[in-house]
Amino acid sequence: MKYFPNIKSFSLSSVNLIQDYKGVLTYADKNKPMVYIQLSPESDPIIEQINQLIDVIVQENKHNSSYELGDHVIAQFTDDENHYRARIESYSTSSQNYTVYFLDYGNIDENVPIDHLYSYSNELEQIEPQAHGYLLENQTCQTWINHVRPLIEGKLNDMIEFYFTDETKSIIHIKFDNENQIYNPEMNQPKTFTGNISGTNKDCFYIHISPHTDTLICEMDELIQTHPKEHKTLESWEINDLCIVLDKEQNVYFRGKILSINDNKYDVQCIDYGNVISNITDDELYLLTNEDLLKQLPLARQCRLYCVKDENQIKAIDEVIKNIDSNERVTITVENDQNDQCMFVMLFRENNDIVNDRYQFDNDNKVR
Repeated sequence: MKYFPNIKSFSLSSVNLIQDYKGVLTYADKNKPMVYIQLSPESDPIIEQINQLIDVIVQENKHNSSYELGDHVIAQFTDDENHYRARIESYSTSSQNYTVYFLDYGNIDENVPIDHLYSYSNELEQIEPQAHGYLLENQTCQTWINHVRPLIEGKLNDMIEFYFTDETKSIIHIKFDNENQIYNPEMNQPKTFTGNISGTNKDCFYIHISPHTDTLICEMDELIQTHPKEHKTLESWEINDLCIVLDKEQNVYFRGKILSINDNKYDVQCIDYGNVISNITDDELYLLTNEDLLKQLPLARQCRLYCVKDENQIKAIDEVIKNIDSNERVTITVENDQNDQCMFVMLFRENNDIVNDRYQFDNDNKVR
């Protein structure tokens, strides 16, 4: 969870009012323009306290016989043999190693054997993670990987200065001597949107982007409810036909699109929300005759998680995304903002969790 000490409201249009922050740059993500920072001086005494508590646990050699997904542990880092607070992300039956995320640094180690894991104390559980993840402004994943990340990595473990460039305080500008190499105004800038999850399918999810869609979805719902309800009688429905569909459970009508037909039953997508209603009969389908409504693009924007494999997309949707309340405001960053394309996005929740981070690695067996 991000922590912003004593942040006051400011106007981004006035440079003089922008508040600078300091922190230790602990990690730069491999695939996306995201950095992790320990805020200074706030984190300094907390990290010292954490290290003292870890030393006691390691000296007492406190181990558990097994660990579950999401467990907090003390883990020895493979590359430097030091011990840090971590969270279990997955377990590999082939290597018999755990993947852990280091709470106070932001990086991941995929090769931690069980004898390098130690138990966690209640005192450590009360201390918030000290690694705060922020997106770097004016970067696409391509420019980050090919050009910017090597420059940023030269500052790892150094004290840096930065300021926030957005109202949600998730995007930052790091003050470097070579800023002209990092913040090139000609770079394609990723776009950031806020909105609400409107629906999910097996391997993708849908979002209503605010504030533009907020008004449109209310207008669309009203138009569909009052639209004349006429069944199709002269010919049969076909795949990809647009229609009005009745959701009997909610007793509400939606703009729909025929996805499949089997034994006179239809799977219909509610295109303004993204979800699919199955086993629809002809009695629940109606002609959509209003030309303006036929031409209106779907109000639900299709999304997939960036840098997440297909099988992990399905897991992320089933375990997390489909359970996000429709009233929760989420944030996405996207590079390919085309209305007729699926958007590949980074998904941020209100509590600042990044859903992508939990599903970028493989888990070939359920954590034991």
